[in-house]
Amino acid sequence: MISVLLAILLLVSLRQTDPNQKYLDYLSTSLVDHNGVQMEIKWSQIDGDRSWNQVGIIELLGNKRFFLDTDQQTIKIDSNLIITYYKTDDGKIIYDTLIEGSYDIFDFLSGDFSGFTITNSTANRESIQLDYHMDAFNISGKIWIKQKLFEPVKFTFGNNPERPQQYIEVEITSFGPISEGSLFNSFNPNAGEIIDLRE
Repeated sequence: MISVLLAILLLVSLRQTDPNQKYLDYLSTSLVDHNGVQMEIKWSQIDGDRSWNQVGIIELLGNKRFFLDTDQQTIKIDSNLIITYYKTDDGKIIYDTLIEGSYDIFDFLSGDFSGFTITNSTANRESIQLDYHMDAFNISGKIWIKQKLFEPVKFTFGNNPERPQQYIEVEITSFGPISEGSLFNSFNPNAGEIIDLRE
């Protein structure tokens, strides 16, 4: 009798598992199971009909080690330390720390999809599209993943339910191992102004 009850409970729990969760697991693996990945990206901040675009490079080097380089700024995250370098005429560096208990694009790129609910999914020959919502931070958006390779193609990230037309879109134009020296390791800018916001 007990074994029948356990079998029924197991079947019920299996039936409640989200079949799309496996795609998030595959994507997470492609973002963390490597010795360093470099992505060429197009970063867009969208507000209705207006958009601000930058192109750049993101390096993923393991747990909480990221590097973003665009024509306007460079951001290096090493554990909880954030170094932002603004490429103005004199150059400006800001040192800061990550905010505990928040969720941002770098958490996304670390493959942390805990708390994500997939609200819809579609697929074609090239990619899988997952619509997601994260209740804890009121974040929603879409993720496009390459079929078979499960590498990211594009994602959107919005956290203003009052203005769903306001979000960030990141399109990944290339994704592969770091072939030459890491920008993360060689980062050593000269700056005319240094601001330290660490506590």
